[in-house]
Parts: sequence; structure tokens; C-alpha cells
Amino acid sequence: MIEPGTAAWIMSRKGCLTGSRMAAAMSYRKDGKESAERAKLKIELLAERLSDIAVDHYVTPAMQWGLDHEAAAIAAYEAISGNLVSKAGYMPHPRIEHMGATPDGLVDHDGVLEVKCPTTPTHIGWRLAGVVPPEYKPQMIVECLVTRRRFADFVSYDPRMPEKGRLFVRRYEPTPQEFAEVESAAVKFLAELDAMFDAFVSAA
Repeated sequence: MIEPGTAAWIMSRKGCLTGSRMAAAMSYRKDGKESAERAKLKIELLAERLSDIAVDHYVTPAMQWGLDHEAAAIAAYEAISGNLVSKAGYMPHPRIEHMGATPDGLVDHDGVLEVKCPTTPTHIGWRLAGVVPPEYKPQMIVECLVTRRRFADFVSYDPRMPEKGRLFVRRYEPTPQEFAEVESAAVKFLAELDAMFDAFVSAA
């Protein structure tokens, strides 16, 4: 296990398609062409592969809030679910090179944990919808794939809410088809990235 946030963790993810960016790798426009987000991701990963540094990403105040309250969210989840959460580091995909993920925790022997501490309006919206937000499913699928686990518990936590409304938990069990779709999309994306790398090196 490579400890999250360490220099080794940052370098282990360099140039790799990680779970948190899987949704971007699967993003296409209505006309079938790749989205600007997907194209940008390829350029960023190419830059990381060609250099000795990882591309910096600005941490917004909202993102920092999430980082600061993740431990409290996990404690609240453990209290209400009875599950003990163990630490997880960066884990590579067992078969696909340059692909991996860092779950927010491991649950029992067969699950992973994905924790979000969003803005209050976002948290309320997720609670009212009552389902795992679709935009996070690709990330959670990758986390299940790299850990070889069956389910992912999605947790949204907002300590600014009244006590009964602070925690939202939904379990997500990806289907074999969903696993296959994400792996296929990852292989396609990484093949395009490899081709870009070869073309850049050859041109240089």
C-alpha cells in the first residue's frame, strides 16, 4: 500500500489513469467526439509521462473542506453502519498498466468506501435524489476493480446540517457489464495516450 499524499503516492500515480479521473476519460460530446475534458486529461497525463513531475491541481476551498472533514465522515459512517474502515493506499489495476485508484477506505472483506464532504446544497440534493450520484460511479467501479472487491459505499457528510441530516450513505454494486465497460473505456483511452506519447517522441 502506498500512503495517500506522500511523495511516493504522487509519483506512483504520475501519468496514470486514476479512478477519480475515469469519468473524464469516458466523457464524449453528443456528436460522438471526445469532450474538452477528456482531451485535456490526455495532455496532462502525457505531460506527466514526459517529465519528472506530476501536474499540479489547484485545491479550492471547497476541496480543502472535504479533506479536512473526511476523517469525521468516516467516523460517522462507522458509527451508523457498524462497519470498521481500514486505510487504503494507491492500488494498480491487476491487468491494465498505468491504471489505478486510491479508495478512501476498505470496508469489511468485500467493499470500498468513497467519501465526499460537499457544499451544503450539493449534499441536500444528493439526499433528496436518494441514489449514488452517477458522476462518481466510474470512480467507484475502478476502486472495486483494483481492490477486487464487490461493492462501494458512497458517503456524503456535511457537519453544518442538523444531526439527522449530516450523513447520506448508499451502497453501489457494479454489474459485470459495468466493470467491462469501464475497463474497455480505460484500455481505449490509454491506447490513445500511448499513441500520443509515441508520436511526440518520434516528432521530437
